[in-house]
Amino acid sequence: MKYLIVYRKWLFALFVLFPTLTYASGLPPEHEANRLLLAVQSSIDSAQWDKAERQLKQISELEVPLAEKFHYMHGQVMYQQGEYDLAQKSLEIYVLQAGDDGEFYTQALQMITEAEEKKDVVSKKPARTPDLKLDKGKDNYLESLKKLYLTDSSTEALVLRINSILTTVPYQGARVKQKNANKGVKYSISVTGHELQIQEKKYDREGAPTLLVNKMDVFGVDPFIKSGCDYDRYVCWLYHPVNQFDRWILIDRDKDAVKELSEAMARLIRLLQGSK
Repeated sequence: MKYLIVYRKWLFALFVLFPTLTYASGLPPEHEANRLLLAVQSSIDSAQWDKAERQLKQISELEVPLAEKFHYMHGQVMYQQGEYDLAQKSLEIYVLQAGDDGEFYTQALQMITEAEEKKDVVSKKPARTPDLKLDKGKDNYLESLKKLYLTDSSTEALVLRINSILTTVPYQGARVKQKNANKGVKYSISVTGHELQIQEKKYDREGAPTLLVNKMDVFGVDPFIKSGCDYDRYVCWLYHPVNQFDRWILIDRDKDAVKELSEAMARLIRLLQGSK
């Protein structure tokens, strides 16, 4: 399954000359991001993978739109650190954003294949006996999302993941998909306190959009989110958690995507219900 995403908010950065301190330059964020991309490339060229990962986190903290190359570099770093699943996801994000005209399109495809092969080799190794003291209460799915999106916030990681899926497989209702087409319905979500906000952008036949925003307080809401698909109409959906016969969010037909979407949304609702 392919993934597309915009990242937000990250860890503190380091000074260039003093590795134990934070980076400090007087450049505006967009120029600082470009400077750090060059620093990441230098770290990759010298195989300093931990340093490259820290620099990528510094870029993400700037809260600027991330360059396509960022995702390619993140994929490289994760691959070299043995995080093959995360590497594959980051490289897939690069391919989706850059397209076949991307500077690293061929290299990214090759690395995706290599990461997939590495995952197969790792999965065939005897499983390690888990350290119950360390693994108790650990949510591996959430931990992988937080590492993928370089954030310490479970809520933020889930919001980013959900929006990634919604962006990757927006509902067009047709067998042949058109990239960036103004048709069908597109969704995005955000969170404020205990409130879940769903933005729905629906396009008419001429491509003119109508925007609708729904807000839902998650208290008292059943966190179990059911889903369904109509394979003749090329559509899958989540059922509304309150009105459980209503189709709440539509995406193009993709059983893996709707399965993860329902699970991620359920986790997000449970997390918001448990927050103070």
